[in-house]
Amino acid sequence: MAATVLEGVRVLDLGRGISAPYCARLLADYGADVVKVERPPEGDPARRMGPFPGDVPHLEKSGLYLHLNMNKRGVTLDLDVPGGGAILEELVRTADVLVENFPPSFLPSNGLAYEDLRRVNPRLVMVSVTPFGQTGPYRDHLATEMGVFAMSGRMYTHGLPDEEPLRYAPDISWFQAGATAAVPAMAALLTAQASGRGEHVDVSAMEALAGNVDNRPLFYEYSGLKAERGTWPGGYPQGAYPCSDGYVVFGVGYDRFFDRLCGAMGMPELGKDPRFATLRARMDNLDEFEPVFLGWMLERTRKEVFETCQEAGVLCSPILGPGEMMEDPQMVARGYFREVEHPEAGALTYPGPAFDMAGSLSRWRPAPLLGQHNAEVYCGELGYSRDELVQLRYAGVI
Repeated sequence: MAATVLEGVRVLDLGRGISAPYCARLLADYGADVVKVERPPEGDPARRMGPFPGDVPHLEKSGLYLHLNMNKRGVTLDLDVPGGGAILEELVRTADVLVENFPPSFLPSNGLAYEDLRRVNPRLVMVSVTPFGQTGPYRDHLATEMGVFAMSGRMYTHGLPDEEPLRYAPDISWFQAGATAAVPAMAALLTAQASGRGEHVDVSAMEALAGNVDNRPLFYEYSGLKAERGTWPGGYPQGAYPCSDGYVVFGVGYDRFFDRLCGAMGMPELGKDPRFATLRARMDNLDEFEPVFLGWMLERTRKEVFETCQEAGVLCSPILGPGEMMEDPQMVARGYFREVEHPEAGALTYPGPAFDMAGSLSRWRPAPLLGQHNAEVYCGELGYSRDELVQLRYAGVI
């Protein structure tokens, strides 16, 4: 097996739900030894979020949990029980990175603020992912994933102009925050390895969304104009259009792409026709061009349109359903999905890391059972005896 990028790096994942566990999952994909710390007896709330095989809830079979926690080991620990904080400090002594998404006051109230943990391990990098960050008037406010999306400015521009704003698919904000957190986590880790001094990385989900790929909220900053719902500067055709077996997405933003599209349709003369030669002309004469365009589309499958347009240099992609996406030749060739055997959930197909480097695609360990690695970590690595482990379990510490 090839050496991985973060081989030898120990990460403690205290995260719950999605944002912090996804950050830690990405670090695991890069090769870090991630130890997931869950509160007994029920563990991470993601275990109860599903989806579940056969729609039967089970703490060990949540698809969301299994996906977010691949390539991790798992232990149980209750930080609210006397002795729990001391054990966490022992774990911190062995760690390079700690990832968490508790409310900002939780760890400090248990004597486990970053300053406390840094005294135990000066090189510790602690990554905190919260809705609004560790400072500011909203630091202690609660927020749902949709609430963060709404306050980021993104929701304002999504939906139809005369209807209420719409959200993205559920949980997108938390995944975005987790992905954002992984980047400064690795940067701080490099700094800590060079200097011997760690730092506290403060990630705000609201900020992670506010400056991201959808730049319509930034129009106001640059122009003073508000981008309204349902509007997006571009060309024509732009967006989804039907063909014989589904829909295809086009992004014909410039006249040269329109010329290429006309060539792909076998009608190059349309690109020179004054009625369609410019975007303004096309929009003014939409009722004349669209029947021709849609007629050509509806005679062809998504695959035929995609291949024809790609060959002509037109920005075009088929809209694939989940099953179709998993079986797409590109996904198959890259080996992105793979079947992994889990002791409780059985054999399921999992998405892998979204990159291929330094052995990353060889790491396909299933998510841990609740407390699966208690003996391995507490006894094998921290030096507890089996009797002490039993006592900790009876006391509700682990």
